[in-house]
Amino acid sequence: MNDILLGLSGGVDSAVCAALLLEQGYNVTACFLMLTENSSPESEEAKNAESIARHLGIKLIKADYRERFKEYVSDYFIKEYLSGKTPNPCVRCNPTCKIFCLQEEAKKLGIGLTATGHYAITEYDGESASVVLKAAPSKKDQSYFLGRLSPLQIEKLIFPLGAFSSKEEVREYAQKLMLPNAKKGDSQEICFIPDNNYQRYICTHSNFKAEKGSFLDNDGAIIGTHTGIINYTVGQRKGLGAFGEPRYVKSINAKDNTVTLCKADERFETELSAEDISWAVKAPPVPPFTAEIKIRSTGKPEEAEIAIENGILSAKFRNPVLAPSPGQSAVIYRNGTVIGSAIII
Repeated sequence: MNDILLGLSGGVDSAVCAALLLEQGYNVTACFLMLTENSSPESEEAKNAESIARHLGIKLIKADYRERFKEYVSDYFIKEYLSGKTPNPCVRCNPTCKIFCLQEEAKKLGIGLTATGHYAITEYDGESASVVLKAAPSKKDQSYFLGRLSPLQIEKLIFPLGAFSSKEEVREYAQKLMLPNAKKGDSQEICFIPDNNYQRYICTHSNFKAEKGSFLDNDGAIIGTHTGIINYTVGQRKGLGAFGEPRYVKSINAKDNTVTLCKADERFETELSAEDISWAVKAPPVPPFTAEIKIRSTGKPEEAEIAIENGILSAKFRNPVLAPSPGQSAVIYRNGTVIGSAIII
């Protein structure tokens, strides 16, 4: 059987994936996952998915996992943000919702393989005798967001866009096939916050009320007043006020409602600690070991010496890294292969 279940979101990427899989001889079934408050069966995205499925002549099913998404992603995002961290909801969503739910639906249908429109690569590794997740050559490489997938999830995944060098190349392919959404714009940064107003979303979906507090310098001295911790993230420069020279958010303390600011050269760190380690390979390296760590999706992996003790990962970088943010993921790579991920503390 050459059956595969594709996550069809209604966007250009997943539409091109469907076309590519058909060209490669797969028997494609598409699945529109309802995850957010905005993704009902009658939503614009659902209608886009229906249009693409009709155009390509493939079956489309819809699956409602909105309650699971709320529990595992949006509620988690609110809790972590209010604790002074900077959570990455996409990193959380892929293993617990998007990929998890797609593979649950595939299991119900008796389909062994699944596919999504992520820019990444899965390939069989002869040395490990297993399927591994690798970074795509594209500038849109999304392996960082997939770093918490388990080996069992990875071995059932195909990413048809892995060989594309850019989103522009994907759009050109979509136009060549005359796909109905070839000119559709990119989706917003966080799918469950359509206007990207985190502060309003969190206040609407929680009992939180922003309270003024103190800006501190690196020595703990009060240097100003902030408008509420919800308005700041580590590394932020804009909206802090005037201090005679540029200042950046160094850390956020939710317990005492303070935000520590630093000068430009004080943002860099040579070490970080991380918890909640998740391995993406069946046989992770025995610590201590050397690998590369990516601390944000748009950054480049930096070489580090890694140790693990009592479930806490410690990394010492060869070169200083810019503003590691608690709540973000430290994704571990070796030779372009994702081997694991942990949450920065």
